[in-house]
Amino acid sequence: MPSRFPSRLLCLIVAALPALAFACALPAPDGPLPVGQQRFELADPTRRGVAGEAPDAVRTLPVVAWYPAAQAAPPRPYLPQDEAVRLLPALARNLGYAVDDTRAIAACTAAGAGTGVAPRPERGFPLVVLSHGFFLYPAQNTALAQSLASHGYVVVALGHPGDAVDLALSDGRVAPTDMRAEAPALLEWRRRFHAADDHATRAALIDGYAQALAGSRLGASQATWREDVLFAVHALQAGHVPPAFAPVLAATDPQRLAIAGMSFGGSTAATACHRLPTCRAAVSLDGLNFDPGLYDADLGRPLLALTSDWVRFPLYDGTPVDPAFHHNDYAYARWTQVGLAPEVIRLRVPGTRHMAFSDLPLLMTGPSHEARFGDADAAATARGIAAVTRAFLTHHLDAAPAADLDAAIDAAGFARHDPAQTRDWARSQAGAGQPDG
Repeated sequence: MPSRFPSRLLCLIVAALPALAFACALPAPDGPLPVGQQRFELADPTRRGVAGEAPDAVRTLPVVAWYPAAQAAPPRPYLPQDEAVRLLPALARNLGYAVDDTRAIAACTAAGAGTGVAPRPERGFPLVVLSHGFFLYPAQNTALAQSLASHGYVVVALGHPGDAVDLALSDGRVAPTDMRAEAPALLEWRRRFHAADDHATRAALIDGYAQALAGSRLGASQATWREDVLFAVHALQAGHVPPAFAPVLAATDPQRLAIAGMSFGGSTAATACHRLPTCRAAVSLDGLNFDPGLYDADLGRPLLALTSDWVRFPLYDGTPVDPAFHHNDYAYARWTQVGLAPEVIRLRVPGTRHMAFSDLPLLMTGPSHEARFGDADAAATARGIAAVTRAFLTHHLDAAPAADLDAAIDAAGFARHDPAQTRDWARSQAGAGQPDG
């Protein structure tokens, strides 16, 4: 019986099979609502020449937003083709990966092609403003964002040009990654801080952190990202968005606000939330504290601080692997009270490395997977992070029972971290007549 397929077509199909084998998809959102996505920019004319750009260049933030849609649609590309061509080589460069290791991400898919906007609930959809990690890209937490959107959240992810991958802007500019070296004084401070093996030494170094940060590359970035987030929140709350996004914002209650981020974005989330009266909660995905004002100080906001498994995979060479101590134990509370406030939740995610708190372990495979992301199951970790984050936000933005959050933490298998060691040390110093903290 003769074949119904022309031989040339068959050859084309066979030739395409190796490429198709590399195609991947993020996990489908687990909520009841379809997910839509828009991309746009927020420009701050009051800030120019930021992060190494030309003196007259307006600070412009690329935005990726996910939201509850009215109608479902098939998956879309994870990255637009024109963006992938530029972004993926820059990502490989920034992370020290081979270019071939990131190229296959161009074939990946995600949700977010839904159309229209879901009907506005009585209180409006809550708003989450999200920041990426240093040297990374705005859509790096798509799996988390689309999960939240499918459960009725509007998630607005910001790009921070200069400290991200090379980002193309709508006016034709390309903001490359700023590769300037760090100030020697801060590098030396960080080396000593992470190498110190006792509380007294680290506490003394924290006293000098603000001075070491002043004039540094990190200090400039910390201020820039903080102002980026504050500006974006004010723009969203004032309705200063492109017309295409206005229907989404109309279905949103931007006063029911949380700020989240991964790595440096997580540190920024805590800092920005601390400064914004309308911020009801912050989420830090493996972000160390870089704000000198938040050491030995109450954050004053609920915080979910998820950390990688520093016991097995320390973030920096030489840092402590004691399960009873994490460097963030010095942040977000007075030292004599750290760990006692129920609204600050500190969790370790077993088996994860730092980059496991992004989409990359879901998009990349190969022999370097454990060295880059840890040995935790990537899909299960992503589901756990999304479930715990959602339960935390629902508790603080919608007054859901705390028991629901506890159940989500237990179901995810995340380890609760009690900084009792730091608290006990601080109390011993106070009892000996030393200043509190």
